[in-house]
Amino acid sequence: MSPQFFRKTKTALALIFSIFLFLLLFLGKRANLFQGEPKKISEYDEQREMIFGCIFQGELDKNESLYLSLLKKKVPHPLIHHLTSTLSGSFNLKKSLPKDSYTLITTRDSILFFEYQRGMEKRYEVKGQNGELDVAVIPVEFNRVVKSMKGKIKSSLWESMINECESPELIMRFTEVFEWDIDFLTEPRKDDTFRLIFEEYHKDDKFIRYGDILAAEYNLGGQTHQAVLYQDPTGHKDYYDLSGNSLKKAFLRSPLNYRRISSRFSYSRFHPIFRRYQPHLGVDYAAPVGTPVVASGDGMVIFAGWKRGFGKTVQIRHPNGFVTSYGHLSRFAKGIRKGVKIKQKGLIGYVGSTGASTGPHLDYRVKANGRYVNPLRMIVPPAKPVKKEYFTDFERKRDNLLYAMNLLTDATLLALTEKGSDYSEPIE
Repeated sequence: MSPQFFRKTKTALALIFSIFLFLLLFLGKRANLFQGEPKKISEYDEQREMIFGCIFQGELDKNESLYLSLLKKKVPHPLIHHLTSTLSGSFNLKKSLPKDSYTLITTRDSILFFEYQRGMEKRYEVKGQNGELDVAVIPVEFNRVVKSMKGKIKSSLWESMINECESPELIMRFTEVFEWDIDFLTEPRKDDTFRLIFEEYHKDDKFIRYGDILAAEYNLGGQTHQAVLYQDPTGHKDYYDLSGNSLKKAFLRSPLNYRRISSRFSYSRFHPIFRRYQPHLGVDYAAPVGTPVVASGDGMVIFAGWKRGFGKTVQIRHPNGFVTSYGHLSRFAKGIRKGVKIKQKGLIGYVGSTGASTGPHLDYRVKANGRYVNPLRMIVPPAKPVKKEYFTDFERKRDNLLYAMNLLTDATLLALTEKGSDYSEPIE
């Protein structure tokens, strides 16, 4: 055979192979049109998934639960159920907040690792082994910063403090220190003064939250109210005046916030509905419907129901012959019924306008030994003072705080950072 024959044969074979390859590719593509998309996960990817697991990351949206967020990530139902039922033993998943973030690592049928960052203050870790899940709470460390502030009232305490605060929480905490002696929504006057020393907790130089108010002072119309926070060696912590007497008393000055007095205690008041003069043996606090109402002192619920013109009403019997009444409520708090014991500041209901009422308000009344008394003027005994055996320790800490507070001038905002001090107490 001549060399020319071999060249022609080689050319023919190459042409046949090219035609065969073209038909193979063309028919393969047409087959895919009818059989759907080819698998996206190769055999190598499947093996890698079984060894290294799948990683799911995300953060909660508004009104979104952890369960729903994981479901959107295509996490299998059995794994979500196993994870959430395990976590529910460590914290209430209903308290999850928007922007809470998580990382989940799984195989096809088990959880390897889960991390949940709840706000800036708490982190949860879940580790899986042999089908069992272990939950750990990882403390987050913060820098504790001690700051001081002072000011003068122009129109209200709120307006005088809000520009110096990271959040309104500090204002609310300040009012709570003196809530047994001062009603900050009705009593403050122009040119009253205030001073306080308080804690802040920071992480990476960012404000996270407020700590305790360590010392506070409010000058109300020339009368000075002072408070220092003292914790005795047994761990009991409370606010005391400079003589060691507790500021806490048997009753709050008022059982709700965000209100104004619309009608005071009187033996002869013109009733807007009945159009006649009659006694009004309580105080009316005007407030929006739904404003929370709390028990002004420890006691037991003796009535929770409809009481004629007072509408939905709660009555509480307290020690030493006191009974308080809360009328015109829109609804009762969960669990409030006759015979239930309740603590001071415990939620009992919400402001409404039930019964003989011209608008939303709380009718608040106090009986002492069967006789109505004016809630705004009654004198009640304080809680127990500092114990004698701890008084020397109390004096030392009191004097240190007062010295720091007295260093303030009108233009001073003192900030002291305690270097090396961390905060790692778990917070709910």
